[in-house]
Amino acid sequence: LLVLEAVSRRLPDTQFILAGWDVSDYHIPFPHLAAGVITPEELADVFSQCDAALVLSLTNLSLMPLEVMAAGCAVVSNRGDCVEWLLNDDVALLTDPTLEALSDALCHVLQDDAARQALCRRAQDFALQQHWQASADAFEQGLLEARALQPAAAEEVAR
Repeated sequence: LLVLEAVSRRLPDTQFILAGWDVSDYHIPFPHLAAGVITPEELADVFSQCDAALVLSLTNLSLMPLEVMAAGCAVVSNRGDCVEWLLNDDVALLTDPTLEALSDALCHVLQDDAARQALCRRAQDFALQQHWQASADAFEQGLLEARALQPAAAEEVAR
């Protein structure tokens, strides 16, 4: 919320939509629409109406960026292994996970229409090319490569 508050001070006409949880017990110091917990279809509709989404992941892998990008919305996220397994600078605006860096990145993507639109096109193309079968194939290939590196251990397990 601190990042969004900083953006709201710099770009006071920005409209914010908070979705995914009930924020009624929180003090949110900027104007916003609290969408709350909504269906996946409603969430896709919300994403499609947004210029940018702040999607942070510091501890786990997230598929949320793919959903956001598939809806044609720009993703601003933190750098880190939890993010960069999926995203890169060509399809998302990645930055250090600090208040200043994230708010700067979000303001940049909101103010530069041409850059945002180009990013959204690349991101949407990327998102639409992702398939579970490709992920399963990559996982299988990783297992086979790991097994090939330790043939003796694999033989012991097989016995």
